[in-house]
Amino acid sequence: MALDLTARYVNKLACRVADSVSFERVTRIEDVIPDNIQRTAINIRIPFCAFKCTYCALPGQSYDDRQADIFLAAVQEELRLYSSYLSRPRIDRLYISGGTPSLMHDKLGILVSLVEETYNKPPTVAMEASPAELTPEVLENLRQAGISQISIGVQTFDEELLRKQLGRNITRQRMISTLHQVMDSGFDYVNIDLMFSMPGQTEETLANDLEIASEIGVHGISTFPLMLLDYTNMTKRMQREAAAKGREDAPLQDASRERGQYLRILETLRPHGYKMRAIWSFSKRPEAYEGPYEHSQFIGIGPRAWGMVGSNLTLNTSNVFDYLARLEEGFLPLFAYSPVRAHATGSFARCLYHGRISKAEVRELSEEDPKISRYAYLMRLLGLAREEGEYLVLTDKALALGSSATKRIAMATLEKTNEMIRQSAALSEGRDQPLAAQQEFVALS
Repeated sequence: MALDLTARYVNKLACRVADSVSFERVTRIEDVIPDNIQRTAINIRIPFCAFKCTYCALPGQSYDDRQADIFLAAVQEELRLYSSYLSRPRIDRLYISGGTPSLMHDKLGILVSLVEETYNKPPTVAMEASPAELTPEVLENLRQAGISQISIGVQTFDEELLRKQLGRNITRQRMISTLHQVMDSGFDYVNIDLMFSMPGQTEETLANDLEIASEIGVHGISTFPLMLLDYTNMTKRMQREAAAKGREDAPLQDASRERGQYLRILETLRPHGYKMRAIWSFSKRPEAYEGPYEHSQFIGIGPRAWGMVGSNLTLNTSNVFDYLARLEEGFLPLFAYSPVRAHATGSFARCLYHGRISKAEVRELSEEDPKISRYAYLMRLLGLAREEGEYLVLTDKALALGSSATKRIAMATLEKTNEMIRQSAALSEGRDQPLAAQQEFVALS
């Protein structure tokens, strides 16, 4: 009975947060972008990929040097337009995501300079990278560009999982050697991504990944459960394999097994001094790092980029040529947005994403919605939270259920995002490549 109540309670919170995202087409910029924002972050999405990951929700295009120059000039224009609309806010953080940003390693200095010239020098410049691209030359260029933090998509050190599940031809030893080079390269913070709940992955192989990362001494470890979205290659492959075995109606993932692996992550990382920064992120210096979408406000720059501007989740057009053409015409390349409806239950759940909530926050949210105090009481009753000083802290049982709930929210958001990307691509189909835009943007760069 208690387990049923617990699952129902967690699912209710997850559904409330997931339902708060509902995209609609942008028809007037004024409906989406506020007159001004004092402080924000910037997330620039690089549209180029070194290869297409089997599980990727937002794949990019092959790298081309000339297109990279065009992209840089387009970014310059988008940064300028946002500066004008928002009355030149102060930028607290620049995050460069992908795609594979390290493909543009010799041009990232230009990218950082564009932000500095349009706004201010960000106190922190972070980026994502693939371990296969991080040669000594690339690392030197990144440091010269002003990159101070780096997050590397390792996913696993297990060579069989890398080859069979992720389609990557990189050895365990090469990744370890690369990470040691990165640690010696002078970055202020080094984070790596590791996946769990992959087919063929066991608690033992996952724990071995975590032990290797701990021995290398990376500052942070972000762990993400495999999300089987309907449109990814991995999901399609697993569906075919299940159908071949006559098990097409069976779940592709075991939720209990996934929760067990998450508990193994907690058990393995704590003795090595890693503290919870967020439900999937662990760090030796939690205050020193922030993930790509965690800042309360961030401007999304680039094709398919998404941001949080004012109280709206924004999504750029997905088609690169459409992106260029809109900027050439003097318009922000926004395609869709979702008002993020503020409600106490959602705020309560977002606080718990970091593993705890202060009693003062519970009292404040309870004034808005009396059910919050009952939720907090129920959490203690069901063994989901315990009191520690001025905080309610989630127990391991709650964290494992919270990981499942967070995955549900993330997948729902990605599915909605992908639907808008499909609509954007369909509307842009047949658009001629904007040659005037190309010529102009190359000149700008």
